[in-house]
Amino acid sequence: MTRICFLSSLHPLRDKRVFAKEAVSLAAAGFEVSHLAPGPGASELDQGVLLLPFAPAQGRMARLRNLPRLLRAAWGADADCYHCNELDSWLVGLLIKAMRRSRVVLDVHEVYPGYLAETLAPAWLHPAVRGLVRGMFALLTPFTDRVVLAKESAAVDFAAAAAKQVLVRNYVPASYAASLASTSHSLQSAAAADEDEPLRAIHLGGMSLDRGWAQLVHALAGLPERTVQVRILGWLADDARSVALPAGIKLQVEPPLAFDRAFDAVCKSDVGLVLFQPGKVNHVHALPHKMFDYMAAGKPVIAPRCAVEVARIIESVGCGLSVDTADPAAIGEALLFFRQHRDQGRRMGECGRQAVLKEFNWERESARLIEMYLHWRMPTPARRRPRSSPPQLRAHADPEENP
Repeated sequence: MTRICFLSSLHPLRDKRVFAKEAVSLAAAGFEVSHLAPGPGASELDQGVLLLPFAPAQGRMARLRNLPRLLRAAWGADADCYHCNELDSWLVGLLIKAMRRSRVVLDVHEVYPGYLAETLAPAWLHPAVRGLVRGMFALLTPFTDRVVLAKESAAVDFAAAAAKQVLVRNYVPASYAASLASTSHSLQSAAAADEDEPLRAIHLGGMSLDRGWAQLVHALAGLPERTVQVRILGWLADDARSVALPAGIKLQVEPPLAFDRAFDAVCKSDVGLVLFQPGKVNHVHALPHKMFDYMAAGKPVIAPRCAVEVARIIESVGCGLSVDTADPAAIGEALLFFRQHRDQGRRMGECGRQAVLKEFNWERESARLIEMYLHWRMPTPARRRPRSSPPQLRAHADPEENP
């Protein structure tokens, strides 16, 4: 049995992609899987995945200083393959590979050259930072066994290693879309809703200025009272708190929920929101979980026109509206459209749900990930600890939020 350690320096223990999708799917396929990641508490087994928490480092420099401790913990996990989810955890995985026989997978969630240039350097240095990051990729990728891509747009940064690329996108389990017909939130019950009620919009995940908080507030301020109710399941960033809500505008902000409960909240809504702002490379190349969650629930989507992969899906499937999310008036017009054309919104939502059942589902994506690891099965050396006695890491009491 191949022993796989998902290695995270930043992603939390129960990250939606790393744990809930990738690790759980591989464990269900018969692999021995652990996730070494920042989080509270002690080691535990969850859905077949051994969770190995450690106290997180606060800030980029602290993460760098934390690398030796992360290396020791990863070494203790004693894996056949280290599946690395950030650039610093990738370095740790490669160091272990250099010291003993193991394999290394880099899971690419971001378009790193542009993202790091935007977050670490002034504009005039962006070309140099992008070049340095691409140079690092060219140096380290030959020692990396596979590069798993969360979105097609990230492939360009690994063009020289096309044979190592495996595309595994952040789609939603088809079982959620298939289950709607037997729930109380079916399309038939939604169609019977009172047409005079406010439109119920939902946003999954954190809200900040670059995720469209100010534009959403101003869009609601321009609509008649009781036209739209907005529910946000996620954290509210400090920069968003600087935007004062106009009189009469209320947004329901709640902590994140477990996926089953969050999906139930989406089912009780009328439209899903993705409001990433233009100008950031990872917004242009976004492929967010939340959009597919909305589609699986049969809800139409309001999403950014600037996000090329998102806009392409919305337009080809006909499951919502792509708008200029930098313009509050455009967001307001989209909300008003779904308020006034509920039947058309339900038809768009059903198009999205059918698309999830046929194409945009996790079962198709996870099959490629499982197939990749099936080719790597190797005997478990006798020197290893049994699963019943996992390595114990120092626990802490500070929870890590899902970004």
